[in-house]
Amino acid sequence: MSGSKPSFWRRHAWNKRVSVILVPEGGARTFSLQLPLALGIGAAVVAVVLFGATITLFFSQAKLLFASRENAQLQRKVKLLEVELEKVRTIEQHLMYSEKMRAEVLTLLAARGEKLDSLEVEEGWSAAGFEPDEIHLRQQDFLRSVPSAWPARGPVTREFASPGDTDHPYHPGIDIAAAAGSTVMAAGAGSVIFAGMHPEYGNLLIIDHGLGLETQYAHNAELNVKAGDRVQRGQPIATVGSTGNSSAPHLHFEVHKDGVPVDPRKYLD
Repeated sequence: MSGSKPSFWRRHAWNKRVSVILVPEGGARTFSLQLPLALGIGAAVVAVVLFGATITLFFSQAKLLFASRENAQLQRKVKLLEVELEKVRTIEQHLMYSEKMRAEVLTLLAARGEKLDSLEVEEGWSAAGFEPDEIHLRQQDFLRSVPSAWPARGPVTREFASPGDTDHPYHPGIDIAAAAGSTVMAAGAGSVIFAGMHPEYGNLLIIDHGLGLETQYAHNAELNVKAGDRVQRGQPIATVGSTGNSSAPHLHFEVHKDGVPVDPRKYLD
């Protein structure tokens, strides 16, 4: 008899039925639904599987959202790196020109009897190789390249402050207040080595004047020149704006000597 019980259970247990009673709110007539036990167990298993799948999907979506945010941050960093890379590429394109210009100016200074101190004039660029008229023209070119012209018309609202200045916070240039849309001019002749958007300086222009001198023009509304263009002193190159980290229209103007910001007033007439 003991061996027949499992067989009896297998034959009859799955034939049992379960009753589901539905009681509407308000005491209305109840409804009774009878389902086979096997169907009820199957429905429970399906419910558990669906619940597990829902939880898995939820965590997958959360991980996807987190990854999407990280990807957006990485894209912003990549964009900033692309801006810097473009600047480096443009500088490389003009490196040979700048070196040639430097050698010519050193030769010109030697011809004028200037003391060159530790500067070395390369062989083959001796003053004897230039005619007097050519030397005069080269001297004029050199003087035109010095960034001595004011790049915008307006009062200076903030002066240059070096990192060692204890009285004022560091400010690598001067701010010139001007009406939005007014003209920004090149402070000296040179080559545009960068023209584009910068996260802090907004629409930014950088001009290489040779001899280690660069000028930067920040927060412009529009840029009228592009990287690779040659510009002359006083040539319109942009319009005053308030792009980037700026609270009002103005021109932020910097002069760099050998890559280090210096006081622009030392050069401006």
